Amino acid sequence: MTPLNTIKKFKIVFLFIPLFGMNIFAADINGFIRDNNNGEPLSYANIIIENTDMGTATNHDGYYILSHLPSQEITIIVSYIGYKIHKETILLNEDHSQRVDIRLLPEAISGEEIIVTAERQKFQQEVTTSQITLDQRYIEVAPSFVEADVFRTLQLLPGVQALNDFSPALYVRGSTPDQNLIMLDGITVYNPMHLGGLFSTFNTDAIKEANFHAGGFPAEYGGRLGSILNIINREGNTEKLQGNASISLLSSKLLMEGPLPLAKSPELKGSWMLAGRRTYFDMIANGLWKNLVKPKFSEEEQKDMPDKIFPYYFYDFQGKMNLDIANDHRLTWSTFYGDDIVNYDYTSTSYYDNGESSYEGKDDIYFDWRWGNFTNSLSWRWIVSPKLILKSSLANSRFRFRVDMDNEFYNYYESPYDTSTSTNIFKMDIHDIIEDNSISTSLLWYFNDNHKIKAGLQSKSLLFNLAFIFSIDENYNGEQFSFTDTLMYMESMPFERSAYIQDSWQVSPLLSCQPGLRMTYFSGSQKMYYSPRFAVKYFIQDNISAKFSIGRYYQFLTVANPPDENLRFLDIWFAIPEKYNIPQADHFIFGLEYLSDSDILFRSETYYKSFEHLLTLKPSEMISLNDDGMLRIDPFNEFWDTDAYAYGQEFLIKKNSGKVRGWIGYTYALTKRKHEFQEWYFPKYDRTHTLNVVSEFQLSEKLHFSSALSYSSGNPYTPVLGRIESWQENTWSNQTEWYNYQNFLYGERHSERYPNYLRFDISLKNRKQTKYGSREWYFQILNVTNHMNVFSYIYQNREEYNPQTNYWENKGVERFSLPMFPLMPSFGMNFEF
Repeated sequence: MTPLNTIKKFKIVFLFIPLFGMNIFAADINGFIRDNNNGEPLSYANIIIENTDMGTATNHDGYYILSHLPSQEITIIVSYIGYKIHKETILLNEDHSQRVDIRLLPEAISGEEIIVTAERQKFQQEVTTSQITLDQRYIEVAPSFVEADVFRTLQLLPGVQALNDFSPALYVRGSTPDQNLIMLDGITVYNPMHLGGLFSTFNTDAIKEANFHAGGFPAEYGGRLGSILNIINREGNTEKLQGNASISLLSSKLLMEGPLPLAKSPELKGSWMLAGRRTYFDMIANGLWKNLVKPKFSEEEQKDMPDKIFPYYFYDFQGKMNLDIANDHRLTWSTFYGDDIVNYDYTSTSYYDNGESSYEGKDDIYFDWRWGNFTNSLSWRWIVSPKLILKSSLANSRFRFRVDMDNEFYNYYESPYDTSTSTNIFKMDIHDIIEDNSISTSLLWYFNDNHKIKAGLQSKSLLFNLAFIFSIDENYNGEQFSFTDTLMYMESMPFERSAYIQDSWQVSPLLSCQPGLRMTYFSGSQKMYYSPRFAVKYFIQDNISAKFSIGRYYQFLTVANPPDENLRFLDIWFAIPEKYNIPQADHFIFGLEYLSDSDILFRSETYYKSFEHLLTLKPSEMISLNDDGMLRIDPFNEFWDTDAYAYGQEFLIKKNSGKVRGWIGYTYALTKRKHEFQEWYFPKYDRTHTLNVVSEFQLSEKLHFSSALSYSSGNPYTPVLGRIESWQENTWSNQTEWYNYQNFLYGERHSERYPNYLRFDISLKNRKQTKYGSREWYFQILNVTNHMNVFSYIYQNREEYNPQTNYWENKGVERFSLPMFPLMPSFGMNFEF
C-alpha cells in the first residue's frame, strides 16, 4: 500500500466520525464561559453540580460539557479566580442537551470563598509534560529591554536558554531556534524577529496567552524537533469600543477593539481587535538633523549632505475578527503584517572649472533593505453536537527578505585635449522568499466521560525562492555595454501531507494516558514518516502526580546558519535536500508535580533527547570563482550529517495569585553534538547551570514592583592559544620577496567557557484610574549591578617598540572583552480608554 493510499483511507474514516457523534446525544449541558466585561473566553474555569462530585472545566476556547446528568432540576456553580462565583438553576429533561453560555463578573475574591483555580484544573486534567501557559499578566510581569516581550519572558523559564542579551531566540533543551515551531493563532511564523533579532515580532498588547511546550508535545503538532510556541491573540471586546496606547523609548503602540457593527440580529454576534506598533527613533533623529543641524551649513555644503541620518525603523499590525452565527458556528479571521526597513537615498555632486577644463560628476545611491512576515488565516468552528467540535482553517504565511541597491554615476569631463561623457549604473537584487499555504481540519470528540479523541488532517504546500542578481549598464561616449548575471538562484516547492489521532483516556480516577500517532508524507524524500507519541499521568496523592512521555519527531525544513554564530540575525530556510536524511529526535521526559493547598506549583522534570541526521553547515568560502573565472556565490555549500544528545534536570516553583506572584526556575543541562570530522563537543548555546527568579510585589492597589534575577554558567568558546607565523615567497619584476603571514593558533573546539552570567533587573509600575479609563507609568533598570557579562572575545597581536633595535617586536596575543547590556534605565507610559 502506498503512503498516499494510506492517507486517502484515513480521510474516508475521518469523514465518517461525525456520524458516530450524531448518535451520542444524552442529557447534558454545554456552552462557553466568558468574561462579562469583554467577552474573552476563560480557559480552565471550574464548573460543578451543586451537592454532587460531578464537574468539569473549560478548554482553551472556554467550552465545557457536562454529560450523563439526572433529568431533574440542578444547580451549576461556576468559579474562576478573580471573578464572582456564578450559580444557575437548570431544569433538564431526559435525552435533552441544553446550551448554557455564562458570563462571569470580575471581582476581588473573599478570603473565605473556596475557588478552584485554573492552575488546579490544569494540574488535575493535563496529561502532557513540559507545558506552560503564560497570559498577558505574566508576559508583562518581568522587567524587559525597553518593552515587554514574550520571547524574553520565555527565556526565564526552566529549560529555555538565551545565547546572549542581544537575542530573544529560544534554545530549548539542546535544540536550536529553527527547531521551534512558532505560531500566531495557529499560523506558522518563520522569522519572528525585529531589529536584527533584538526583539520578537509579536506585540504583547494584542496577546491573550502564549502556550509553550518545551518537549513531549502531542500528536497535533509536527514538523519540528524542539518545542512548540502558539501565541493566541485577543478576540476583541464584544461589549463596547475600547483601546489602549503605549509610549516607550522604542516605539509607540495602539490597540483598538470592539463589537462588530452588525444589524441587530440575534443570530449574528462578533468582535474585532486591531493593534499596531512603530518605532519612532528615526523620526526624531532625522527631524532634528533636517530642521536643526543641517540648516547650520551653507547651501553649497548641504548639497552633499543626506536628508536622513538614521535610515531604520520597523512596524507591525495584528488583527483578529470573530463572527458567531447562531450558537454553533464561528468564523475567525486572523492576520499579521510587519516589516523592518532600512532605506537610504543619497546624492552627491562634484564640479570644478579652472578656465581650461571642467568636470561635473553626480553619484546617486539608493539602498532599500526590508524583511518581514505577512500571515492570514480564516477558520471555521462548528459545534456539530455538544460532544463533537469540528475546526477547519485556511492559512497563508509569507516571509520576505529583500535587498535592492541602485548606484548611478554620471561623469562629464571637458578640456582642450579630451571631452568625454560616461554613465555607470549598477543594480543588485538579493531576495529570500518563503510561502506557506496550509489547509487543516481537526475533530474534538468527547466520546464519553473517559475518552476525549482528537484527530486531524493537514496539508502544507511550500515555496522557497532565493536569488542574487546583479547588472551593470555602462555608456561611454555613446558606446553601450550591459551585463546581467544571476550569481545564485534556488527554488523548490515541497509539500507535506499529515494525519494524526490521539486519545485522552481517563483509565481510572488516579491514572490517565494519552496515546497518539502522527503520519506525514514529505514530497522531498517521497516517504511516509510515522511519529508515535505517548504520555501517562498517575496521581500518587490528590495533590501529587507523576508524568511520563515519550515521542518521536521529524523536521523536513532546515536553515543555513553558521553553527557558531553569536547573533542570530536571520534564518534562511529551505527544504531538506533529497540527498540528506530527514532529521529526527526522540524525547523522553519524566516529571513530578505538587500543587499546594494555596495553589503554589512545584514541578520537577528530567529529560533526555537524542538527535539524528541534523545538518551542520560546512565552513567554506561563500564567494568564489567557478571554472570559467566567473564570480559564484554559494551560501549553503554542503552539510555534515550530525548527531546530538541533550539531557537535564529542571525545577520550577510558580505562584499565580496573591500580593506576591512569580516563579523560581533552575536548570541543569548538558548538550553535545558530533559529526563525521569532529568528536563530541559542546555547542555554542550550552549552559550547565541556570537560575531565574522572577517576582512581582503588589506594594499597594496602584503600585507594583517586579524584579528578575538571572544567573548561569558561561557559554563555551574556542580559545586562542597563540600565534603562528609563516613566510610566503612572491616573485615580482624579477625580484624575489618574502611576505610574513600571521594566524592565530586555536585550541580544542569550545573547550573553555566565558565567565558566569549575572543580571538583575527591576521595574516599578504605577497605575491610576482616570475619568476616561486608566493610565500607567513604568520605570525599569536592566542590569542594576552593572555586572560585566562577556558577549565575545576579540584577539589581536600585541607589539612593543624597542628603541635599541628600532623595531616593533611581537609580544604575543592580547584579548579584549565585548560586553553585553550595561546598566540601562528605561521608562514608558500606557493608557487605556
